[in-house]
Amino acid sequence: MAKVIELTPELCESVTQQKGVVLLYFKADWCGACKTMGRIIDQIIDETPEQLLIAKCNIENCIECAAAYSVTSIPRMVIFKDGVEQKRLNGAVGKAALLEDLLPLLNK
Repeated sequence: MAKVIELTPELCESVTQQKGVVLLYFKADWCGACKTMGRIIDQIIDETPEQLLIAKCNIENCIECAAAYSVTSIPRMVIFKDGVEQKRLNGAVGKAALLEDLLPLLNK
């Protein structure tokens, strides 16, 4: 099962520099597409190995982090491998598409 944290401004930079695969997920409580994406992310938490870290970032509580990654629309996901950005996903994406981006990085 993947590990999940709620991102704070203090953790923003350090979490993306960790070894392994990190999914940085920008969202807001009022965003309908974010709620849809949140359900998909909750499903993949149970289906992915613990090497995956999912960092959920509520843009209203973590404005600096959202600005650092030029988040202009939500939901947005940024995938890192060993501290290097691999891909950005904008808007709600399907579970299969998200896993297609994550699993190859987890299996390397």
